Amino acid sequence: MPTNSNGVSDKGWEGKTYRMKTGDDEDKMNNAIGPVLLSSSGLRYLERSEELTHAEVQALLDSNLPPSQYTYMLMQWVAIYATEGFRDGTLVGGDGAERELIRKVTDLRAEYFSIGDLCAGRMPIAYVQLIQILVDILVWMAPFALYSDLGSLSIPLCAILTHFFKGLLELSKSFLDPFGNDGYPNQNIRVDVLVSELNFGAASRWKEAAQSVPVPASRTPPPTLD
Repeated sequence: MPTNSNGVSDKGWEGKTYRMKTGDDEDKMNNAIGPVLLSSSGLRYLERSEELTHAEVQALLDSNLPPSQYTYMLMQWVAIYATEGFRDGTLVGGDGAERELIRKVTDLRAEYFSIGDLCAGRMPIAYVQLIQILVDILVWMAPFALYSDLGSLSIPLCAILTHFFKGLLELSKSFLDPFGNDGYPNQNIRVDVLVSELNFGAASRWKEAAQSVPVPASRTPPPTLD
């Protein structure tokens, strides 16, 4: 499901099943981290943070493409840099490694393309509301329909029936919608946490480990005796 996070903060909707759009949501969307970073000032900030070079930022701004296409430009650059790296010897691995790396880049590009398709293929809200109304009618009418045959036993049975049908309704929304049940707190994905963990692994864990590689014993000069 889509998260309630805009990339900076993540606030759940306690006690609410549906996400209601308010004026505050519009302000949050306008100030979301994604559009801010894709703006010219956001790209300059990434340059100052040494996440992008000046040439890369200038190339993105001079491309005359909408900011939504910057991602594909960066992936194209990665493929070109990888090809040049294998050509000049910066990357070593042979034809098999180059083919596998390019295949991963194309797979990543295909996944990015599929996001737009998933957004366009979401369920119409009328269908979701129809299913909600049908389940509510069934749950409300169940006590009256069962009482004539089951008597007082229909009270606990209706409670069990309501519990299972309501649970199946929430589960069906998650299965039928490619992004899950929007606004359901128990399925809220904290994108800001995922991004921060990914950045920590890329900028701290692996980078620091690569910089502190111990010298192999065979390369250590033998001690000298005076």
